[in-house]
Amino acid sequence: MNCLILDDDKNFSLKLKKDVEKFLDNIFSKYSIDIINENFNNIANYAKCNLIFVDIDLKESNGIDLVKKLQLLESNATIIYISSRQEFVFSSLSTTPFYFVRKQNYDGDIKDVFKLLKHYYEKTEKIITFDYYGRKTSIFLRDIHYIVSYGHDISIVTDNEIYTYRSTLKDIIEFIGSNIIVRVQKAYAVSLMFIKEVNGMNIILKDNTMIPMGKSYNKIFMIKYREYLIS
Repeated sequence: MNCLILDDDKNFSLKLKKDVEKFLDNIFSKYSIDIINENFNNIANYAKCNLIFVDIDLKESNGIDLVKKLQLLESNATIIYISSRQEFVFSSLSTTPFYFVRKQNYDGDIKDVFKLLKHYYEKTEKIITFDYYGRKTSIFLRDIHYIVSYGHDISIVTDNEIYTYRSTLKDIIEFIGSNIIVRVQKAYAVSLMFIKEVNGMNIILKDNTMIPMGKSYNKIFMIKYREYLIS
């Protein structure tokens, strides 16, 4: 989970960061929160962020314009506007934000945001929660690249980290309970969302990892993959 705060008010940014840390700490074991207080126009740097808090009325830039440019990069970031100027609420709707936090009503609005975000992550964005070194850990289903089995251990390979713990491939696939994760050989299961191409009996992932497919898994895999492509 990568979070970004864009606001030219440094004191407010730090307060918001502390509140966001408390919220994310109850959901994710790994996350980052960056603050930018100036030079806001490096849009490409924001593209991989999952959650962005942006002040609309920035001294150097217009927050809505920044978000529009970001969305042209096909970013899937959840956008939450923050502003002391409530008259911007309607103009912000053109970018379909998740919420609009009024700075003058910050305490109440931020509590509402966190309740809605938690519900959103649980229902809209499927989250996988498991025990990892004695602590509950959560990851997005969409962040999983593939899962590999090593004897009695499995490794879940994601965008930012590899989670290795004791389980079987069969058990973790059943635990995740999604048609997106498909077994392709005895030791590997892949995320259909992360496949770049299928070349014969080889599956090429978006990071160019190549995973050979087992013959006994080919038929079922191809059925599920075609269903995924047309869904």
